[in-house]
Amino acid sequence: MHCSSIAKTILTILARSCRIPLTLVCALFATSPVHAHDRIGSVSHSIIIVRGDAVSYYVNLSPAIAELVRKEVDPNSPDFQDYFSSELTVKTWDSECQLARIEQASQPTGHWIVHLTYQCPQQVKDLTITSTLFLDLDETHTQFTRLASPDDPGTAMREAVLKASNMTFHIPDVFTGGTASGDRALSFFKLGIEHLLTGYDHILFLFTVIIAMSLMDTIKAVTAFTVAHSLTMALAFLNLVSLPSSVVEPLIALTIIYVSVENILSKDIRKRWLLTGLFGLVHGLGFVGALKAITVSREELLLSLFSFNVGIEAGQLLVIAISIPALRYLRGRAWDRQFCRYFSQGAAALGAVWLVQRVFF
Repeated sequence: MHCSSIAKTILTILARSCRIPLTLVCALFATSPVHAHDRIGSVSHSIIIVRGDAVSYYVNLSPAIAELVRKEVDPNSPDFQDYFSSELTVKTWDSECQLARIEQASQPTGHWIVHLTYQCPQQVKDLTITSTLFLDLDETHTQFTRLASPDDPGTAMREAVLKASNMTFHIPDVFTGGTASGDRALSFFKLGIEHLLTGYDHILFLFTVIIAMSLMDTIKAVTAFTVAHSLTMALAFLNLVSLPSSVVEPLIALTIIYVSVENILSKDIRKRWLLTGLFGLVHGLGFVGALKAITVSREELLLSLFSFNVGIEAGQLLVIAISIPALRYLRGRAWDRQFCRYFSQGAAALGAVWLVQRVFF
């Protein structure tokens, strides 16, 4: 059976069976995160400095992950060093470096600095870091890691974002690491794509917006939405606009409910781009909320924010591009409006579930 035939069969089955959309949608998403934009989870920042055959690895733990570590491991016991030895591997060429010393210091802000010193069997040139640090405590943990110059620790030579999907940071030459801008741009671009694709409420909002619209109206609505959330992301990241997630997340759920109800009741949605522009301002605050815990200097701000936003747009375009063939098929079917109605009912029901979760739980 061809892919097009499979797609048509699935759509037909959905259309005929969507008389029970409320139960189906709620069941499918019952275990989805209450705050779907908080996918970066806890964060830590690491700085690597290489001097000869010694590697200094400084880990700055945020208060959230520091609390989890203290509950799991006693900082004053031998288990503390064993934990880092088992979760962090430092290699140069084919030789593994040994953890020689570990020091720690708590900060007034609640952050916790752990300094690891690794001794390597030879002078370090090629360096490979493999880290599963804190993933056993928080599977969404993100570690922002950089190689710094030994002469100027404030200068980043290479950068990487380590998480469950990427646990290795390879540096071919620690002396000629060059600029970290390319690493930063690529890391935040990937982070933006992942954030969009795991933002279930945002994806549902997009589907609910475009399911009842023509291609041209879809382009207008998505463009307005993009411009709006890009604006609020920038303003929020510059701390010119700020709303707590306890306000933003329920508002995002309300946008889903509103558009769903409009699909059911309204006969003319050609000017929806005005509405999606307004709602995009809210979703932008949801996007940037995931980055608020990430320490980014003013010099890095523009590139990081731009790359993250481009990643979000790439993910958004991917979702829309995948949806267009199915929507084109729907437009030619007699049950197009019926499918749209039932889909919107299900989306409204799920939006209501999220709204209750985010307000009361």
